[in-house]
Amino acid sequence: MLRLAIPLDPATLDPAKAADLPSLNVVHELNAGLTRFSGRGVEPDLAESWEPSENGLVWTFHLRKGLRWSNDVPITAEDFRRSWLRALAPETRSAYARAEMQNIRGARRYRVTGSGEVGVEAVDDRTLRVTLQHPVPWLDEQVAWPVFFPVPRSGTATSGPFRLASRNKGRLVLERNLDYWNVSAVKPRRVVLTTSADRVDGVLPRGLLAAGFPWVKTTTPPQRGRRLPTLSLGLLWLVTKEGPLADPRLRERVYVAALHRFGGQPSFVPPAMPGYSTIVPGGNRLLLPPGDGPARLTLAYTERDARAPLLVRELRGELALAGIGLNLKAAPTLAALQRVAGPPAQAGVDLVLLGWSSEFFDEYNILDLFPCASAFNIARWCDRGYDRLMSRAVRELDDEARYRIERELVTKLEDSVPAIPLYSPKEHVLLNDGVRGFGWSPIGFYELTGMTRS
Repeated sequence: MLRLAIPLDPATLDPAKAADLPSLNVVHELNAGLTRFSGRGVEPDLAESWEPSENGLVWTFHLRKGLRWSNDVPITAEDFRRSWLRALAPETRSAYARAEMQNIRGARRYRVTGSGEVGVEAVDDRTLRVTLQHPVPWLDEQVAWPVFFPVPRSGTATSGPFRLASRNKGRLVLERNLDYWNVSAVKPRRVVLTTSADRVDGVLPRGLLAAGFPWVKTTTPPQRGRRLPTLSLGLLWLVTKEGPLADPRLRERVYVAALHRFGGQPSFVPPAMPGYSTIVPGGNRLLLPPGDGPARLTLAYTERDARAPLLVRELRGELALAGIGLNLKAAPTLAALQRVAGPPAQAGVDLVLLGWSSEFFDEYNILDLFPCASAFNIARWCDRGYDRLMSRAVRELDDEARYRIERELVTKLEDSVPAIPLYSPKEHVLLNDGVRGFGWSPIGFYELTGMTRS
């Protein structure tokens, strides 16, 4: 038996409705998808293979032979089709259907109206065909999210490594699912998940929001804790439309001050991301001649970010040396910060300290913050050339070719300074002696060696 501490009771065990990290983690152990996250990408799970068409618009997934729910009923491609339509249905109100399923042909209309053709077809019991609105190079990673998991027609049967044995407030007991296709890789007979950290074998990271939402405070490093990489960035946004930071020379002064204090700061691509060495431009960035004269800016941040007070204090000192005064707006919560500072950016705010995390192993989630029409573009920065490059990047199926396009995108961001990446946060986990190993997927799912390969 393995006992693990989780920060909160899961809000739901419904794969279509799971949005907080505790729910996503537990749902991932009870259920399986076409693929599963592993290392820096995905590997087969319920699907044994898949291939995109030459133009990238049609993906075909081939299910394993003999798949069964935990109640011994067969799992078929129709279960996936039915479950995806359920997730998209307006009455389900699935946050991740809105975030992850909109690239499927017809999905946007179906999510609003509950009717119309959707590009998901069960060709036969073992073949699922997905037709997209436009190519999505990382669809095999998207379908590893729980919102894409099949759910049974009725009852509580599961498709993943475990089934739910019991659930009480603050305590869930999972038992090995003997009908899981890869049950031989599931070593614990039972896993107990509890909100109490007493007498447990490990304490899981305490981030409370799912990956893809702005980063929030996590637990402090425990004794003997391991620092683990994430796909997150802490960004200092510079509001470039109207206001004093519309002047690129003033943005350069802020950049130089940040560079002086946070020298060696990360690029717009976290180091844990595949393609990092290709995408991050080499050599020294050419600095613009910075402007001079006094200036005063207003910076907004949230007190929920444990790093913020120190970052703000140090940044304030460096800006003062550059002749830039700083007014501060501290918001008690992330929601309050978004009301004050956006997106979209509100009047009277020039700088915003707000992080972001990628949902899968591609730079798209972070680079897609900056197009002109992005709802998350706090800087209100607009470069049509950047938008054209993004349009090419999201349609490029070859990884190396896409990395080269993303290198051009990162160069544009570094030259124009709509934001400055200040840090790439780490997560922390505590394991007791006797737990054999622990792996971490930077997008937020955990795995224990020999327990699952999620």
